[in-house]
Amino acid sequence: MKKKCWIAGVLVMIVLAGCSRDDLNNGDNGLGRDDSDAMVYMNVAVQLPVGGGASACSGTDSGVDDTYGTSDSGQEIGKDHENKVTDILLVLADRNNKFIAYGEQHDCQEIKSGKVSTTQKIDKSTLSDFYNGRTLSEAERSVHVYTFCNPTAALKTVVANAATDETSKNNWYNAVCRMSETADGTVENGAIWGGADHQQGFLMATASATRSLKTIPATFDDWNSYTSVDKAFNLSGVNNANSDKEIDNRGDIPVERVVARFDFKDGSGNDNTYDVIKSGDEGGATVMQVQLQKMALVNMSKEFYYLRRVSDDGLNDNAVICGTETSENYVVDTDAADKQSDVIISTNTYDKYFNFCLGHVNSQGEWAIDVTARNQWYTSDIKKVLQGDDDNDNDWNAGQTHGDYKIWRYVTENTIPGIAQKNGVTTGIVFKGKMIAADGAEGSLAAALNGATGDADDAILYAYSNNLYVTWVEVRIAALQAGVDSEFYKSVFGSPSNVPVAGDSPVYSDDVNSADFKWDAWHNGDIENNEVLSEFKKAATTAKFTMYQSSVDEVYGAGYYCYYFYWNRHNDNDNDGVMAPMEFAVVRNNVYKLAVTKIDRLGHPRITENDPDPVDPEEPDEKGDLYLSMSVEVLPWVVRENNIDF
Repeated sequence: MKKKCWIAGVLVMIVLAGCSRDDLNNGDNGLGRDDSDAMVYMNVAVQLPVGGGASACSGTDSGVDDTYGTSDSGQEIGKDHENKVTDILLVLADRNNKFIAYGEQHDCQEIKSGKVSTTQKIDKSTLSDFYNGRTLSEAERSVHVYTFCNPTAALKTVVANAATDETSKNNWYNAVCRMSETADGTVENGAIWGGADHQQGFLMATASATRSLKTIPATFDDWNSYTSVDKAFNLSGVNNANSDKEIDNRGDIPVERVVARFDFKDGSGNDNTYDVIKSGDEGGATVMQVQLQKMALVNMSKEFYYLRRVSDDGLNDNAVICGTETSENYVVDTDAADKQSDVIISTNTYDKYFNFCLGHVNSQGEWAIDVTARNQWYTSDIKKVLQGDDDNDNDWNAGQTHGDYKIWRYVTENTIPGIAQKNGVTTGIVFKGKMIAADGAEGSLAAALNGATGDADDAILYAYSNNLYVTWVEVRIAALQAGVDSEFYKSVFGSPSNVPVAGDSPVYSDDVNSADFKWDAWHNGDIENNEVLSEFKKAATTAKFTMYQSSVDEVYGAGYYCYYFYWNRHNDNDNDGVMAPMEFAVVRNNVYKLAVTKIDRLGHPRITENDPDPVDPEEPDEKGDLYLSMSVEVLPWVVRENNIDF
């Protein structure tokens, strides 16, 4: 696995009281005691990769685990507001994660060198309860030091409860963060990504179980050596060096942002416009293009664990808290069991689990992608996205190797176990494209595309086997030319006992189940009857015709529009049709850099009944017919560069 290292030109260690100091005493910070014998001290620090970035190479004290993440696209330091730390919440827990004590530091200063260090005091009575008069075994001396940067109010409540409630003390580490966002911009708990302006500090949590383990003294009396600021117990250094009580705690505790980020760039090289359909002649001219104009986020998870965990099957049983993600295991989600059992899909309870649900469930319990569904997506105008904030990491993008990505938005974690990676529960992006008459377009196609009004009188476009026809009359002519033995002929006329004829005196198929028979019944019979129209559409889509009807977009006007659905890839196995672990997911502290690089077919129609292959929540994401002191280090974003072909 390839990794990129970021080395700062100058690395300065600044030690100062960068945060206001609170006692580490299970929440009782108001003891009112100055007696040094009642307190012991610990060094606490935060390290941030800002400016060129502190060293993040494997093997350095401030480095990133070389096993962190599974991407080979490199790492991106991130912007200042994504690395900012204002408050720190520290939790001590035993090897079984049972709560011991906690403390907070407030109002941390932003130091451009990336280093802030404070000294924190802990009430000895809390340690006395843990030691209970005994000498700790080697295993008991090894404790977890879990660190949270920029903790939210909800997380602080979770930890405070663990200090007083025995059940919470044994289960605090399973706490779940919940956030809600709607298409109109209403956000609940947006503090996880620094608030509405993203400037208040992102919630970060310990990233490595191994590197969170620190050794504490064997006996309670040993803490008498650490009862002053200048003799603080060092959770990231050597204590009592060269003595029989030496404790070596060297090594930083890495933290990671609990959210992911989506970046986007124009991969067309032509104003998001792609050549899609050429004339039938060999080497023919392009007659239709598709311009991507909008992009929408769907199925963003409402819940995730504060502390990341991994398991071999993606379920929470035997999951490792802050374990390492590999190419063979899964990051575990809060709703993993429900996804595996398909209960979300079978009960149509998507809105319980997701923001911006892909589909809408009507009062009859029927799922569909309709106007209501599209209105609940998080939709952005692509032109505005591309006028947004640069990713700004010149080291990652040296020499403009990767191009100008823009930050689109932040997203919560959503992972799925095994074969449960399906459309209905996977975070995705829907692209809306407009069909455009290219310079090579002429005749009826050019007239339809250029003259669209969005009214019902506009022509219906028919796509079949990568060919496009304007009106059913053109379809009939092409089918007759293909001959009675062709699949195209059978798709149009079925198995008639008569001989269909085109022209001024047409003869329609007498096969009552054929699309041609149904079209005649509607267009030449009862054109105002929507039920008859629906019967025709059902026959046509059964015969693998895709139909496009014009509409009016509030920004881009009247025209023919289509949709492309992309399910976010996390670990792409480069094998379409074969699902791999964690292939489709969103994982915290990852930047997903998206670019649509090719479109070689028309997308899904706006109206579901016009689609022979409508998006289905039960459809697997993988398809063969793709359309498209103590030092805390904020780990760089792990980059995943996803080029999208439709």
